[in-house]
Amino acid sequence: MKKALSICFLLFVQSYFFAQSINDTDATNVLYEIEAFAPGKSYSYDIGEKDLFYHKSDSILVFTKVKIESSESKKTGLRLKFTFIDKVGNEIVCDATDVKKLIPKLECKGEMLYAEILSEEFNRFGVQFRGWRNEYSIKKAQDLPLEYDEALDRAYRVQLVNNCLEPTKWEFVLDSEDYTDFKKRKKSDNYLNQRRILAHSWFNVPMEFYMKLLKYYNPQVDNELFNLSYDELSKKAEEVKIDFNLLRGPLDKELDLEIIEIGHQSKRKISILDPEEYYKKQFGLVLSEDKNYDYASILDEELPLTRFQDRGFYKAENQSPFYVQWLKQVDDVKITTIEMKDSEVIVEIRLTGEHSPYEIVVGNVDLSIMNEQILCGFLFGVNTFTTNMRNNSRPSTINYDPTQYENHRKPYLYLVDKKTGQWVNNQFKGVEKFYVSFDDITYEKINIHVLSYERIIPVWMAQVKLPNDFVEKLRVRRRLFNY
Repeated sequence: MKKALSICFLLFVQSYFFAQSINDTDATNVLYEIEAFAPGKSYSYDIGEKDLFYHKSDSILVFTKVKIESSESKKTGLRLKFTFIDKVGNEIVCDATDVKKLIPKLECKGEMLYAEILSEEFNRFGVQFRGWRNEYSIKKAQDLPLEYDEALDRAYRVQLVNNCLEPTKWEFVLDSEDYTDFKKRKKSDNYLNQRRILAHSWFNVPMEFYMKLLKYYNPQVDNELFNLSYDELSKKAEEVKIDFNLLRGPLDKELDLEIIEIGHQSKRKISILDPEEYYKKQFGLVLSEDKNYDYASILDEELPLTRFQDRGFYKAENQSPFYVQWLKQVDDVKITTIEMKDSEVIVEIRLTGEHSPYEIVVGNVDLSIMNEQILCGFLFGVNTFTTNMRNNSRPSTINYDPTQYENHRKPYLYLVDKKTGQWVNNQFKGVEKFYVSFDDITYEKINIHVLSYERIIPVWMAQVKLPNDFVEKLRVRRRLFNY
């Protein structure tokens, strides 16, 4: 297996590419042809369940070429056309791709940029193209066997993702739906949904092209910062104190909460929160003989998890223990409202404790956009992009995708040293995602979960009751938009 992806590309770019307006950039003739790498049928740790036709053939639906071209789309913003081609000529065409959703957008300034670049550049995020909205097209190869023709007819979604391992590493995923075993699977313990992976490939966009995109969307940032490695960024960021006043308005009132439960104190049994965690646990990415953790026992010793390896692969032999015992000392939740002209229910949530060495701080959280029993997730960083953004954003009302938040209310999530306020690398401490959800339709109680590295398993939880006057404000704000 080659150690690195070989890249061959043709480039026809005018000399002022990315220096002119977006409309001028759209008119530029851009063409790259890039070799892609497919992981193969034997790869065990794919991002979901495989379709029966996933690598059934060594050539059909094995996508090994990517073309990037200018788009003729008249939609706003920089739009490019991505075409994914398999070894027999089948093409998946994603025209009018909103490229800004594939490039880190940096919100911080000065020394706080180190942590933000690390959190965003080494995060997995991207866009989805929905077949039922005709957001992509399929051009089938001639003389395609009937069974593969029908398999392509089951495709319903394309994912184009900026991978977390290194700059320029991107992914293509073709999703299908399969109901052939619906009744049988519905009764089994392993039932997730009918989504399957029909094809999956990695590719590297040319570094020169990627750097121009980074600069285009972040003109205020010194290009040299993008050349720093993960370890270099982490070392510099650890010397920086996070100034939350630069990320939000002034804090207003601390809510009088009732803490109903802290998971490691109640020894609540850990249950899987979403299908992503379920399949990761089933794959054995939590490397322990006893996988039936509760929120107390999981903090008794270092938690053995697998790390991503070359090309985004998990390798079970690559066991890395994570220090998560510090979460035993996190036994308090503080929620404070933020002064904001357009809402009284946007808050900062701080997970802390008298003896905890660190604090987890998430802010600009609009509790009114959340629904009962639906997880609202936050990634570390400032307004960090996710993997499930729509290529064509729906019009914003009360709900937003990360590209639509106004500057004064972009959410943030940090792990900081309690004594110094300095940034702490959350991955080194074994945590990587924060969930908030309402417990029921009354909107009186919220559940908080912290997930481990690579979102493999929940490692901390709490439930708190909000004060009555604040709950009424939440209900009023929800009624403004939800009817």
